[in-house]
Amino acid sequence: MAQHLQHMLSQWYPARDQCRWVFGTVIDVQGSNYRKAGAMILVNEFGQYHGLISGGCLEKNLLNEVKKVLSYDRPSQVVYDSSEQGDLPWAMALGCGGRVTILLQPVTSANHYHQLDLLFLALQKREPVSYAIHVCESFAVAQNILLSFRDVQSLGADIARTGIHTNSQGEALLVVAVKAQVHLLVFGGGLDAIPLVNMANILGWKITVVDSRSGYALADNFPHAQIFRFAADSIELREILSCIDAAILMTHNLDMDAVALQSLQHSSARYIGLLGPV
Repeated sequence: MAQHLQHMLSQWYPARDQCRWVFGTVIDVQGSNYRKAGAMILVNEFGQYHGLISGGCLEKNLLNEVKKVLSYDRPSQVVYDSSEQGDLPWAMALGCGGRVTILLQPVTSANHYHQLDLLFLALQKREPVSYAIHVCESFAVAQNILLSFRDVQSLGADIARTGIHTNSQGEALLVVAVKAQVHLLVFGGGLDAIPLVNMANILGWKITVVDSRSGYALADNFPHAQIFRFAADSIELREILSCIDAAILMTHNLDMDAVALQSLQHSSARYIGLLGPV
């Protein structure tokens, strides 16, 4: 189950106005928990949720709190302390005696979706941004905000790290480091590429499979990947090559691998793997 923020938002974005939603964020963790500060979840009025904030048990109990937020149409902070309630079912989700504080916020067009729509679009464009959430008393009226790289610097924060920071008004903000999905490009759509692509999907990665051969890269074998039937040096692939993080060459064809490797010389890939054709 992919839990990347971008994947979570991609499930919510098309349905954002079809029902009522509550946005949950882990804003503080004391002791042990499977997810740390900055973990997020989106829950709708029907009890459907995207994302995880614990090992799974906490999400079910959280539905009761979500109903309260929807009923009163105002944010709420919920604290789960397994050191005090160790026998309750949800306490098992907190690991070894952890204490977790979760901020629940209604998400509507009236509050501009707490800029989650803008966050999703920024992730789609792979823009370097962070996401700030008020965790002080003003959380009840304040909106979450999208921060540019310059905004993050002005707070003295690190765009690559999630942490609490104070703005110029003296308000405490949880600044969540946001990264776009890892984009994996696979050259070769043979049977041995199927488990690789499946593992990448479980990790929440974006996957593109390229193979110009008609008998390869069949859609039924790669339901979670975008498939292109172009040659590795085609003009159509240039834009994709400029926004990938990693590439794997596994066409089992020496000439095709050579063309793909040459095309990758000017790509954005930080990692290139090769499964030799012989």
